[in-house]
Amino acid sequence: MTYPSIGTDGIAIQSFQDIYDELEAGYKGIYGEDINLDSDSPDGQRIGIEAQARLDLQSYALALYNQLDPDFAVGEALNRLVKFTGITRNPSKRSTVSVTIVTDRNITLESGYTVADTIGQNWVTTTENSLTTGSNSVSMVSELFGAYEAEVSTVTEPVTIILGITSVTNASAVTVGEDEETDEALRIRRNFSLVVPQTSTVGGMYTALANLQDVTRVKIYENDQDTIDTEYTINPHTIWVIVEGAEDNAIAQIIAETKTGGTGLKGSEEGTYSETLIKPNGTGFIYTHTANFDRPFDQSLYIKLTVTRKDATIETDITSIKSALSALTYDIAESIQASSLYSTVLAVSDTFVVTSLEISLDDVTYTDGEEEANADGIITIDTANITVTEVI
Repeated sequence: MTYPSIGTDGIAIQSFQDIYDELEAGYKGIYGEDINLDSDSPDGQRIGIEAQARLDLQSYALALYNQLDPDFAVGEALNRLVKFTGITRNPSKRSTVSVTIVTDRNITLESGYTVADTIGQNWVTTTENSLTTGSNSVSMVSELFGAYEAEVSTVTEPVTIILGITSVTNASAVTVGEDEETDEALRIRRNFSLVVPQTSTVGGMYTALANLQDVTRVKIYENDQDTIDTEYTINPHTIWVIVEGAEDNAIAQIIAETKTGGTGLKGSEEGTYSETLIKPNGTGFIYTHTANFDRPFDQSLYIKLTVTRKDATIETDITSIKSALSALTYDIAESIQASSLYSTVLAVSDTFVVTSLEISLDDVTYTDGEEEANADGIITIDTANITVTEVI
């Protein structure tokens, strides 16, 4: 029988059945083997209640134990742990929209003026606005923080009623904000941060770039040879940095601060970083660094698969299959094996079997093997590029 313990192998807790069996044996040891412990008997029910209470207590101990490990901690516990590596969770950002408010008089619009869109989301002003008779452009933000969307001409329903405002609308779509960084994303970014900067120039650069706010993917190629790298077309003694997310100048600053002097940079994107240097006489001057890098591009993956019903009367949920496949994400230059997609498809339902599955990056030549992304490419899967053939 398993017993709860904390040792060199970590924490171990009992299952409900282990606890129940232990209590049942204890009751029989006290009252005799002939005691009625059926599930509908008073003593049987008491054992069930006690077993659940013990399991809850042990589960709490396991959860508390796991909260001490950043790979398992969640929420506020994870927030506290990542501080030890010098990072914090990326906060959510409000969505923003520019609305046109038409008035028949001059109005002072107070902060907090609220307009709803056609699906009930509220948009509010955060500053006071002076409106004149006619059309006025006013900036509003989503009432809640996060990635809220609204199409053109949908922010139209005033919640705050003010005499003189005759209409409200938005001529352009909302600039979508950002949801708070998830536990999973924060764990990944924390692991990136553990690359010790002193290990190598590339390691330090990678760590710093990965820790930039809004960065989601990073890839660095280095050619430290005296000849050109023909595979990736990288000049001698040159670094090729590819970053998804973050502002150009923020990336340029990291590159300028971490690359060694004289190292070349490949890339069609350009950012600048200016630093103040102090002369021997104490006066300062501005030195501007220019850094080149690239952004990754999406490479559409095409998928063709055939599914065969196990029961001819049960229709296959093709929509869910496509949704599950399109939810998969890949890193820069990450290749994909066709066989790796079977588990995703089969996880949708057990009412069918997959009899064939092929993939392609050009929608012409398909393979049941591997497709390799470009050095600066990210494989993406769109539902429109998935063809599912059902066999009854």
